[in-house]
Amino acid sequence: MFFAITGSALLVFGSEIIRKNNYIQFSDSENTSASPTPILGQPESSLTSNLSPSTINMTRELRVFAAASLANVVNAHKPKFEKENNVKLMFNFGSSNSLYQQLFSGAPADVYLSADLRWTKKLNESELLYKNEYYSFTKNKLVVIIPEDNPKNISSLLDLTRPDVKVIIATPTSPIGTNTNITLTKIGEIWGDEHSPQYRGAQWKNYRDRVVKNIISYEPSVSQVVSKVALGVCDAGFVYISDTKSQQSGLKYFDIPDEVNTIGIYGIAVMNTVSKLSVAEKYVEFWLSDEGQMLLADYGFGEGPLEQE
Repeated sequence: MFFAITGSALLVFGSEIIRKNNYIQFSDSENTSASPTPILGQPESSLTSNLSPSTINMTRELRVFAAASLANVVNAHKPKFEKENNVKLMFNFGSSNSLYQQLFSGAPADVYLSADLRWTKKLNESELLYKNEYYSFTKNKLVVIIPEDNPKNISSLLDLTRPDVKVIIATPTSPIGTNTNITLTKIGEIWGDEHSPQYRGAQWKNYRDRVVKNIISYEPSVSQVVSKVALGVCDAGFVYISDTKSQQSGLKYFDIPDEVNTIGIYGIAVMNTVSKLSVAEKYVEFWLSDEGQMLLADYGFGEGPLEQE
């Protein structure tokens, strides 16, 4: 079938696990005494105590590093949050791994939203998260997008193995690229292995290798995969379902069955370099709230089972 494009969290203290709402919070019990002083600047009170209200309005910014797949939903929420909290949101979008590298190298940020919880964990292992706390806050799944005119008449995953089809995916080091590679492998192993209970026939054997032969480009982020398909550079691309909810017209998509799909778990955290702690905490709290979860659902997030390593 084609589609046209137009609460319980887990709080971890050392080895103790406490269930709370619908999200997962992690905290390192070895570092829960005093709140660390932000690496950049002074605490919020000293930053603003000698400034007039008009000056505060001009200088109050929140630096948010966010995965490219979140761009549409966080921009939709931006005006409301800025108005309610008297703050300007400064976004830095990119693949989660590239954002991780920037943060690990010392780039200042207040909040990090990752499309792969693994990168959030790695920042915590490097003691770069405020109070060593982070949350899983939503999930996403893969779909295949095609141009609206669909010149190659692609209607199934098997069509992507035809020698005349050109495919684009995200770079393997990005979360979307990693999940795409896992899904391509699963299709061959689950549907193409005669010993598998879900065996569908020999035509699915070595599925990943046959699709890889048709890949003409590996893009740095999922948004660039969408753009290339929209421009007609290729015949199909693997993206998140959230990318189909508010992208330009001229694209269609079809689902990938859950048995071979790969669910991406998203992470969120306040950074040790936080300069506006109370606002940063409010920003994180919004995405964990019912209102935040409803907004994410409107943009295609949250589909599929919540899984945790």
